[in-house]
Amino acid sequence: MNYPQYRRMRKLVHECCNYDNGNCILLDDGEECVCVQSISYSLLCKWFRCAVLPLDRPLETALLFQEELKRCVVCGQSFLPGSNRAKYCKLCAKKIHRGQKTASDRKRRLLCGQLEAKKP
Repeated sequence: MNYPQYRRMRKLVHECCNYDNGNCILLDDGEECVCVQSISYSLLCKWFRCAVLPLDRPLETALLFQEELKRCVVCGQSFLPGSNRAKYCKLCAKKIHRGQKTASDRKRRLLCGQLEAKKP
């Protein structure tokens, strides 16, 4: 985890229901115990990983799915692919597929005679 990711993670720690003024309620056995997630550069707390980290999807993806990430061909942003053929992130995929459908429809209409060919 790099420093910017660490800072984003530290902000999320305060959203945890077990966080109480720097202490962890789950680890409290009569004596106050410092929240391990708030002082660590790695993901140690299972509760934080399952319940709090999904609140920040980009951070979760960057930390948990590093081996499975791909880069979008259009914008270069990292994304978690739904299949092994995925080339675009969700935003770019929507734009690319819309353009491909438009081109396909235009070609189909041109071939069946609905549209006239451009005159030189």
